Amino acid sequence: MRRKRIACIMLCTLSLQALAYPADKNDLAHQLDAMLRSSVGNDAPGASVLVAQDDKVIYRGAYGKANLDLNVALTPQHVFRIGSITKTFTAAAMVRLSATRQLSLDDPLSKYLPDFPNGGHITLAQLLSHTSGVSDNWDADPGKPLDTPSLVKLIAAKAPDFEPGAAWSYSNSGYILLGAVLEKVTGKPWAEAIHDQLTARIGLDHTAFYADDAIVPGLVSGYSQNESGKVTQAPYVTISGPGAAGALVSTTDDLFRWMRALATDRALPAGLYQTMSSPKSTARGDPVPYGYGLMLGTVRGESIIEHNGGIDGFASQLTYFPTQHVTVVVLANTDAGSPSPRSLAHRLGALAIGKPYAELDAAMASTAYLQGLSGAYRIAENAKHILSIEHGNLVIQRDGGPKRALAVAKDDVLFFPSDKTDHIKVIRDTRGAVTALDFYADGMPPARHETRLP
Repeated sequence: MRRKRIACIMLCTLSLQALAYPADKNDLAHQLDAMLRSSVGNDAPGASVLVAQDDKVIYRGAYGKANLDLNVALTPQHVFRIGSITKTFTAAAMVRLSATRQLSLDDPLSKYLPDFPNGGHITLAQLLSHTSGVSDNWDADPGKPLDTPSLVKLIAAKAPDFEPGAAWSYSNSGYILLGAVLEKVTGKPWAEAIHDQLTARIGLDHTAFYADDAIVPGLVSGYSQNESGKVTQAPYVTISGPGAAGALVSTTDDLFRWMRALATDRALPAGLYQTMSSPKSTARGDPVPYGYGLMLGTVRGESIIEHNGGIDGFASQLTYFPTQHVTVVVLANTDAGSPSPRSLAHRLGALAIGKPYAELDAAMASTAYLQGLSGAYRIAENAKHILSIEHGNLVIQRDGGPKRALAVAKDDVLFFPSDKTDHIKVIRDTRGAVTALDFYADGMPPARHETRLP
């Protein structure tokens, strides 16, 4: 789906004192503030952040500019576009309607969209878990508003990526179709259905859909970056395109309350959050990294439930640590990747649960040192990393993928300055020659050993 850059990029009660972070909660708040401040420039687009445990906010802050033209500083009360975090609301609305027997997640799509190709073999559950095969490979004029039937028609015109249930592939189109189902079942626009089913019940006053020409109180400006690294206005695109896949706005406080309402069965009848947050699988039983509207993973060895979002001018992250009941929300008004909401949320959360990432500082490295690292390293039988030098800087690339800058830290450690979660340890022989790289995903063992190729 090239119309919108909706990224996907892709539970024991503990008291505050039981967490492993500093006993002085003010000290923790200062550390969280320092981490945010070091990740954002005051004279650039920035981020609003909230970190909480149970229903208590530990830290709330914002740095950077809400509007560069007017020199307006960001505040925690500002409103942001949240992109694909919208999917958590769409999924929850579908699950709630299933609980009231207004639909079944096992229903075929054809029950609601009878003209959709192969809709009799696609279930609502497959759309929710991204196992439907519905393709994002469609295009439209980014400046032309489209209603839900028009979006459905565009999606229907493209061949599926795979047979329903055969595989997993993140699909914005699948959630646009779910929005169409919401409209069929409720008789209201998808956003009104979400309001009535969810946000109005919980009191999320700043979470809503607004048309292109609406005045949105508190909405910040969104920014991008050109090829030379200069901040630019985000390109204009109609917000109608993402639909139920990514068109909502919200605030850090609203998203915190939303996550807590889900996790404590205040948003949905008991047991339905477990349905959303449990891992799903393909028809063959292969596990997928997704539930219904929620991504599943780990940070520093701890289970997390999360979703990110990316839309022109904005990036967002909502991460929940179910064991410690810690919620982290990061909303940025730039799509340039600096700050990276996902990386920042994981680092803030790791600090809050007492398992912080190593703080790596870039060190000076000679040209000879960088040249000694240049080369190819085997990841697997048919995959490799290539390290090279461009304009005096070290970059890494995986099999023709995007190039990423690497920084050098002390003790032969390399890291991604835009991420600071993964790191690489350089392995040398007795003569000092580089023989391999040990890649620590999420900064955790075991490392993936990548042998240097001749």
